[in-house]
Amino acid sequence: MPLHHRAYAEVFAARGTELTLTDYMAAVGAPAREAIPLMLHATGITPTAPDEILAIHRDKKIAFARILLSSQPQALPASRLLEAAGEKKLALVSSGNRDGVMAIVATMGWTELFGAIVSGDDVANGKPDPEPYLKAAATLGVAPARCLVLEDAEAGLASGRAAGMSVIDVTRFS
Repeated sequence: MPLHHRAYAEVFAARGTELTLTDYMAAVGAPAREAIPLMLHATGITPTAPDEILAIHRDKKIAFARILLSSQPQALPASRLLEAAGEKKLALVSSGNRDGVMAIVATMGWTELFGAIVSGDDVANGKPDPEPYLKAAATLGVAPARCLVLEDAEAGLASGRAAGMSVIDVTRFS
């Protein structure tokens, strides 16, 4: 998340405004088409036309790719649970675009961990809608009620709950 914030902050700075981490975290979790207007509003900018939202997202993806190449993302402490999962089926559910999600998975060395990866590109309705988590459960062949969601954003927590899954906010652990 810090690298995504850094990329968005660069894009917003180029447009003459500051995007704080607090404002970014309050908006993330939903698809970019929904999160960017929230970020703009938080910075005092009236949300702009859809083509400007797309331009901000495009510029953010470019900035993120550059930042990812020059940085080593820090995994949240809860990621240690990935190693302890044993034979449990794992899915990664992200609102991010597929290319960005796959780049992070590769950078973190997690390519072989997940039986399903659902990105924002793979669903019609992103978080907080339950569709992303329901798609992951269906792909794994696991009933939603038997799933545990580890999330770092409010929209994701809501999505997991709406899917009928147990949820844990991993930002509360160190």
